This record gives sequence, C-alpha cells and structure tokens, in this order.
Amino acid sequence: MANRVIEFDVEALIGKLDVLQKVQLPYAGSQALRKWAYSFTREQYKQDVRDIFENPVPRTTNAAFYKVEGLEATISISQEGAKGQSAAAYLYPVSAEDAAGRKPALDTRFTKFLRKLPDKRRLDGYAIPNFGSSAIRLNQYGNVSPGQYQQIVAGLNTKSGQSGGYRYISVPLNARNNLSPGIYRVKGRGIPENLFNYTRTQPTVPTIFDLARFADEDAQLKLPSLISNALQQALNR
Repeated sequence: MANRVIEFDVEALIGKLDVLQKVQLPYAGSQALRKWAYSFTREQYKQDVRDIFENPVPRTTNAAFYKVEGLEATISISQEGAKGQSAAAYLYPVSAEDAAGRKPALDTRFTKFLRKLPDKRRLDGYAIPNFGSSAIRLNQYGNVSPGQYQQIVAGLNTKSGQSGGYRYISVPLNARNNLSPGIYRVKGRGIPENLFNYTRTQPTVPTIFDLARFADEDAQLKLPSLISNALQQALNR
C-alpha cells in the first residue's frame, strides 16, 4: 500500500498572505502540519476505521503513521511484520487506493498452510470459516481465535490428526467422501463438526478503506485554523 502525500494551497485554505506571513510560512506551516498529522493518526484515523469496520483489531486501528518534511505531510500504513502479515498487507484488499468495488481477499498463512498438506488432504482453493458452527471459537474481534487455528494446524500436521482432544480432518474438493469439502473436528466417535468450508471461488472484499479521503477530509477541516494559529504565534515571537 503506497504512502499518501497530502498537498494543499495555503492561500486557498486561509486567504491571501502578506509579506511577513509568507516569510513565516515555512516554519508555521510545518508546525501546523505536525499538529494535524499527529492528531489525524492518533485520533481521527482510528475513528474513521471504527466507522467502516465492525470491531477492528488493534493492528488496524494503530496502523497509521506520519512524517512531515517542510510543508509536506506523508500519511502511511505500517509495513512492519512478516512478509504478507503487515497492517498494510491486510488492509490492501479493502483499500480503494487502486480499485473500486471489490478486490480478492488476502491469502492468509492458514490458507497457505492448507495448500501445502499432503495430496489427500490438500486445499486446492480457499477455506471459508463456518461462522454458523457452534464448534467455531471466536476472539473478542469476531474472528476465529488464534488458539483454534493453532489446534487445527497441530492436528493436520500429524498422521493421526489428534490435537487438543480432537481429531482434525481435511476433506479436499476432489475427495469422494460423505462429508462436504472442508475442515472438521471429531471428538472420539462423535459426529464430525464442520469448522471451515472449501471452495474454488476466490473470496472478495469491498474496497471501503480510503486513507487518502480520510486524510484529505480531516485536513480540509482542521488545517486552516492550525495554520492561522501557527502563523500568528510565529509573528508574535
């Protein structure tokens, strides 16, 4: 996900500047940009994210960073983390940065693990959580809990499928089985409980995350007064 550089015409924001104000503009403008960028990434960005996502995770709400150089402010999303696991990577599929409508959902580490299983269990497509199953455990953000992912991975990594008191089964899309393609867990001789369904249709997500619009709208609202105040303070030094 690319960084967003926010540029504005100061005189269009606050009106014509006199000679003294123009002299102080580089300093005052930079100070104003720093205050705005700090406020945006620490407060408004988080509110924008909560408005568009239901119960967003901290990785998303804390993802925005800023850099100010002179009269240029750059707003960016964190790229820290393992390859494909950063906040920028997770947010890219829902970002309106280079597309509108919908984009393919991110391939997670779990999906990539399932595609590397032995032939008779390997995923040849996509795994979709069965949120309607009482066997699915969710965390506080409404996602499949990391602990359950770990148990599934541990089970499918063994020949017996055993992990945490359950036996885990991966039924591939081309299998001849009385169970539909997906992942199941079984307790003893009990009935298999469906955790994930397999599909060949790539999931898509709506492009609802528009960092440039969030920043632009907030800057248009707050920068005029911040620049005016910074100019006044600079002139009174």
